[in-house]
Amino acid sequence: MKTANQIRAEFLAFFEEKGHAVVPSDSIVPGNDPTLMFTNAGMNQFKDVFLGEGERSYVRAADTQKCLRVSGKHNDLEEVGYDTYHHTFFEMLGNWSFGDYFKKEAISWAWELLVDRWGLDPDRLYATVHEGDEKLGLKADEEAAAFWRSETSINPDHILYCWSKDNFWMMGDTGPCGPCSEIHVDLRSDEERAKVPGISLVNQDDPRVMEIWNLVFIQYNAQVDGSLQALKSQHVDTGMGFERVVAVMQGKSSNYDTDLFLPLLDSVAKDALGVSLASYAAAKAEPNGDQLQIALRVIADHLRTIAFAVADGVMPGNAGRGYVIRRILHRAVRYGYQTLGFRSPVLFSKVQDLIALMGHQFPELGKGQAYIERVIKAEEESFLETLGTGIEYFAALSPIIKSLHSGASPDSVALSISKDKSVLDLLKKAYASGMSKDDMVQDVLRVGATGNLPGEIAFLLHDTFGFPVDLTGLMAREEGFGVDMARYATLMDEQKNRARAATSFKVVHGDQEDWIDVTSGEDSEFTGYDGVTDSGLRIRQMREVQVSETSSQFEIVLDRTPFYAESGGQVGDTGVLTVGGQEIRVFDTQKRGGRIIHTVNRLPIDADSAVIGFVDAARRDRIVKHHSVTHLMHSALRERLGSHVGQKGSLVTPTHLRFDFSHFEKVSAEDLLAVENRVNEVIQRNIRKQEDVDVPIKQALERGATALFGEKYGELVRMITFDPDYSIELCGGVHVNSTGEIGLFRFKSEGSVASGVRRVEAVAGMDALTFIHSELAELGRVRDQFKTLQRPSDEEIADLIERSKSLEKEADALRLNALQQKAREFTSQVQDVNGLKLVVGRLDGADSSMLQDICSNLIATLGSGHICLLGSADIPAEKVFLACAVSEDVVKGSGVQAGKLVGIVAKEVGGGGGGRPTLATAGGRLPGKLDDALSGVPAAVKALMS
Repeated sequence: MKTANQIRAEFLAFFEEKGHAVVPSDSIVPGNDPTLMFTNAGMNQFKDVFLGEGERSYVRAADTQKCLRVSGKHNDLEEVGYDTYHHTFFEMLGNWSFGDYFKKEAISWAWELLVDRWGLDPDRLYATVHEGDEKLGLKADEEAAAFWRSETSINPDHILYCWSKDNFWMMGDTGPCGPCSEIHVDLRSDEERAKVPGISLVNQDDPRVMEIWNLVFIQYNAQVDGSLQALKSQHVDTGMGFERVVAVMQGKSSNYDTDLFLPLLDSVAKDALGVSLASYAAAKAEPNGDQLQIALRVIADHLRTIAFAVADGVMPGNAGRGYVIRRILHRAVRYGYQTLGFRSPVLFSKVQDLIALMGHQFPELGKGQAYIERVIKAEEESFLETLGTGIEYFAALSPIIKSLHSGASPDSVALSISKDKSVLDLLKKAYASGMSKDDMVQDVLRVGATGNLPGEIAFLLHDTFGFPVDLTGLMAREEGFGVDMARYATLMDEQKNRARAATSFKVVHGDQEDWIDVTSGEDSEFTGYDGVTDSGLRIRQMREVQVSETSSQFEIVLDRTPFYAESGGQVGDTGVLTVGGQEIRVFDTQKRGGRIIHTVNRLPIDADSAVIGFVDAARRDRIVKHHSVTHLMHSALRERLGSHVGQKGSLVTPTHLRFDFSHFEKVSAEDLLAVENRVNEVIQRNIRKQEDVDVPIKQALERGATALFGEKYGELVRMITFDPDYSIELCGGVHVNSTGEIGLFRFKSEGSVASGVRRVEAVAGMDALTFIHSELAELGRVRDQFKTLQRPSDEEIADLIERSKSLEKEADALRLNALQQKAREFTSQVQDVNGLKLVVGRLDGADSSMLQDICSNLIATLGSGHICLLGSADIPAEKVFLACAVSEDVVKGSGVQAGKLVGIVAKEVGGGGGGRPTLATAGGRLPGKLDDALSGVPAAVKALMS
């Protein structure tokens, strides 16, 4: 039986024999495609070729592409674990032709590999072709059908004609498209095949008769009006699900039973707590075997997704890609917690097992192992801190919602809620302060009867325990009910929370017809590496773009330009274009679809005239200083902190630089100073820039060049070197000619932007000198505050702060003593409430902590049989503080508890609170009602005694 690694290698070797360039997998993060959150198909990295916006040095290619399908319409997340073939991460084997071979070769080679090389039974294979589409003006793809008959040994009866939904591929509403030819395999037993012919199950969602290879023939261009035009060049784009074909060739009915997954599944199974599992297969024999295996599959699949995403630079976070990865990690941790008994991080420890399985093909896993493990472990630790409590809260309410949804009597459910302290505590946390118990219960009854969890509970789980609402929804779905999403959304809006749409990746496409063609020919050649002016330029296209109802912006494309378009973190140039004597200001320069777009204040009157471009030279000079020093700083950080440091994002502007990098702890002041000194040392050496262009990417990396996060590189790259032993980076940006031009470097700040990612901001050149002068001026103003300085300023300030703290403590002690003295006066006004002795009073000026201390001291002094409740008001802040203490004999003998009593009083001042039976605090927001609330304490005590 072939191993998965052998199958992958044989696929790539086969197409290499056929003249294909075997190219590496693209990153999971699409480099230059803002319409995609994650790479979800093998063709993504060649999209520019299909759109006619890019080219390659080869016309045939093959690869295995890392893919994620976890957002948008390609979202398999909720199915993962419950069946044996859905995945969030998968590999897509593929071969491509860019204007070279077409249907004949694609079909014959696919058959040759599957049948002649891999030995699949041809009687179990079926091929589909496009049946035609009247709306598209297409007849059946008889050309492909004919090649299936002439170039392969397939049974002609196994060729099916299928509709556009399954057999016509489109990149979008417009653009390249074409018919598909899919290869399906029938994995059923001979007995089942004899009863029901496989041809009747093709494209019928039967997992035993499934597609394993899709051959797409890109031969048309879809127009805005829905019509199709033939492309000048025809392309082939094929995709074979690696996990599926491995299962087929290893004779497994489940992808998880292959050697791609089993070692990982077995490793996780052996760590399960509360159940002794020797392997994934052994879990099946346990009483809850199905649930155990689901949890194991979830963890194995999700670990692959998380590890590859982190390796490609995605950090778990609160928005965008980071939010999706965090959500997946949380789902895996929850299954491990609930089903496998994990109470401490486990996922991170399995990265080594994943590397053993896939590290040979994807070396980025091994290179980044320590970093990947630390990112995952930190996220696991953070989520586990709150997961248990959140799950307990959900579990407390789940049976109530299920019983209501199944028709249980609302009265009986209400009674059970009123007797369940844990549920009541949960409702108090979830619902608005001041809402009565009856109102909370009635809302649960109302929403639960609709088969939904109240939005307040979902919001609490999100806001307090870090549960994404879709995780709560998933847990609810597993229990057979839903979530009141409308109420949840309202609460999020009211709270102005940081809810973000994780899939809000959008791009606005300008209509090609909006452009005015001025001259013809090639465009967007950048000439600004060697200067900031260029003449004899020609306008190729221009247009007006409506950006709002009241405003427009104007854009120009030139044949060549000295203006640098924003890329790699370096902002775009600004300046002036003169067109036939007319001056036009350039506000920004951007690159879209490989073209350099100049955003200008108006369009020229005489667009046919020659153009002179003047980049703002002073601004460019400041930008290049900050760009070049970013390279120097990156190298210095790696020298000082370690080779794990890698760029995670950057911004280079005229005024400063910002640099995000992988590192798991605060960079100490000592380390920052060392890095700063190292950079300034390199600046002082005045090292000449070495620029190498059109270097093969493989050669550049072998020479030690650093490839930067988020950048997509072609086959030929540009290398910028400042001393081969110090800094070599792949970079398309503009730089100083030698490091001495930078002048000076200074850090401004250092902090955290995400788990495992630090951010520094810094300045260079005159901006650094200006910043240092401002620091010195600030220090001078501080020194001026001292009449005489006998010691260094920092020691004087530290001593001043210490004395200030000491005086504050003395003042607090005096204030507390005064308040305690006043509180003792209340003991002369003790009230008798059904035999209990009650002390009530108002102590304005005391905060919650002081009130609590004073109450405790009074009860200790007064002894048994006493209740003490004190309040204070901060009228300007609109706050009320309450504290209550009850002697233990009163709690045991009367049922009066501090937490209950203070909660009743707090409602009268628009708040809530609670605590232990003998000591509790509360707050409110209505100071004007404090006196009335305190006067009602005796009645509240009587109510609690009844």
